[in-house]
Amino acid sequence: MPALAALGAGLAVGLPYQLAGGAQVGLVLVTAGLPAGLLTAWAIARRWGRRIDRLVRIAAQLEEGTAMPFLAAERRDELGWIEDGFGRMARSVFGTIAALNVERERLEAILRGMIEGVLVIDLAGTVVLMNARARELLGLAPDGPWRGRPLVELVRDPALADVVRELGTGAIVTSRDVTLGASRGLMLQVNAARLRAADDRPFGFVLVLHDVTELRRLEVIRRDFVANVSHELRTPLTAIKGYAETLLGPAGDDRETAQRFLGVIDRHSERLGRLINDLLALSDLELGRTALRLGTVSVGAVVDDVLQILGEAAHRKGVRVRVEMAPHLPPAHADGDRLRQVLINLVDNGLKYTPPGGRVTVRARPGGGPHAGMLEIAVEDSGVGVPAADLPRLTERFFRVDKARSRELGGTGLGLAIVKHIVQGHGGSLQIASAMGEGTTVTVVIPVAPAARQVS
Repeated sequence: MPALAALGAGLAVGLPYQLAGGAQVGLVLVTAGLPAGLLTAWAIARRWGRRIDRLVRIAAQLEEGTAMPFLAAERRDELGWIEDGFGRMARSVFGTIAALNVERERLEAILRGMIEGVLVIDLAGTVVLMNARARELLGLAPDGPWRGRPLVELVRDPALADVVRELGTGAIVTSRDVTLGASRGLMLQVNAARLRAADDRPFGFVLVLHDVTELRRLEVIRRDFVANVSHELRTPLTAIKGYAETLLGPAGDDRETAQRFLGVIDRHSERLGRLINDLLALSDLELGRTALRLGTVSVGAVVDDVLQILGEAAHRKGVRVRVEMAPHLPPAHADGDRLRQVLINLVDNGLKYTPPGGRVTVRARPGGGPHAGMLEIAVEDSGVGVPAADLPRLTERFFRVDKARSRELGGTGLGLAIVKHIVQGHGGSLQIASAMGEGTTVTVVIPVAPAARQVS
């Protein structure tokens, strides 16, 4: 508009002369006014073009969101009004983008710090959001493509698909345990809910994944422990009560019968006492109420004491006991009494489950590789062995591979649990290897005495 006005003004200079009849004079004036009008129009157009280019640059900065754009009107004209409005809009949009970025960073920080997996999908089942913990629990690659892909394509598990299907059919919230893959054995508690917009229309689902594998395993152990300890206590108590009631009747008048029954009561009460003592010892070890008197202990001397205690039992059963000690074996940093208790339990177990004519071997040597600076003491028997499926549970309280045979042999089912806690209290570890019909080897790893470690 300003350029056209300037051009019109130049033409208007010579137009009256032309109308008055001075054609030649009018032509000269028009010719003289035309360049001035064009020059004015060019200058105004250039200024407007520069201002429009600035608007384009500001729009590009706003799109990139890299810097806060600043725009103010150069002149109070029509374009100035546009510049003022665009400047206010740009500052408002940039502030909104900055606020959204802050909220996004907060959300991502929260999701990164969560121990639960969080998964958001739309109504079509396509993944919209997933934190790192969810990818870990679902067994997905950390840098793998997941956004925009269907959940059933990423995780081919029917139980998880059932959760999404239940939400899709109208359920507002749902919760269930899902076991992912037989090989992984991972149990997840999946809590899922619908996502609703401000107008109460659903637009997706959120799934929160909790790893409850260890919790469920401990629940099974707790239930087994309660059932087992009840059974272990009930058996001797029932026997004691039954024989005592019999003695209170006419059978108690027969001295020979009374002596036999009292012997049975004595054996069951002794077993009940061993069971209670082992439970108390295990409880003290777990709660840290049993202080270890650590010192420099000769492993050879401890093994000799153990064989003197159990030598007669081995001779009666016809089981050979061998000792293989590495030369120049360094002393252990241990509680001597507790180390004897560990070896007595292990050698006694070996004798119980080894048939006559078999052997039990006690080996001791310095550890190597990951066990450098430690001592390895192994008790190997040639007994019946343990099934591979039962090996991980051998140190559980009251767990028995052969329940009837274990009770016949007088065991309480707590020996290996006590051994494990004593060894862990020394900062060591317990390893068990076994094969059916070939025997079992239990290896205890405990620290070497500090002085011996420095010398070596």
